[in-house]
Amino acid sequence: MAEIPIQRKEGHSLWWLWLLILIIVLAAAWYFWTRQGTTTGTTAADSTAVMAPATATPGTDSAAAGVTTTPRPDSTTPR
Repeated sequence: MAEIPIQRKEGHSLWWLWLLILIIVLAAAWYFWTRQGTTTGTTAADSTAVMAPATATPGTDSAAAGVTTTPRPDSTTPR
């Protein structure tokens, strides 16, 4: 009978681990790249809307009463 020598591999192939790490790094970079253009703070339009005086008295809801309002003339002009 012939003897068949059995030997362990010298190095383990971990290419799939490096591929997984690369995919995770690219996904994180894409996430941060797309979030760069969005803002979470208030904008100039938001701050002017907050500072405008309220026309309705507290406790009344103009939307529930069916009241419609027209936009201010200065808000409809193009910039």
